[in-house]
Amino acid sequence: MVLNVRVEKTSDGWGAYTPDLDAAIVALGETREEAIQDFRDALLDLFDYRREEGRAVPDITALEIRETRDVETLRPMLAAA
Repeated sequence: MVLNVRVEKTSDGWGAYTPDLDAAIVALGETREEAIQDFRDALLDLFDYRREEGRAVPDITALEIRETRDVETLRPMLAAA
């Protein structure tokens, strides 16, 4: 499975998230690279937690990183977090 990751410039840094999982993962960073790395770390933490709970973990084969200029799409996710 290729996981789609959206990376967006925010007013004070960068954000990364995916619409492909049932769990919300939103990572923020001062740089684009930091946001992507924080996203990867959060994803691995989520999968470790699911394994510990005996739950299924998707078979992720790659991350497809896409940058978007639409800051508005990230704001509702940040407000809910």
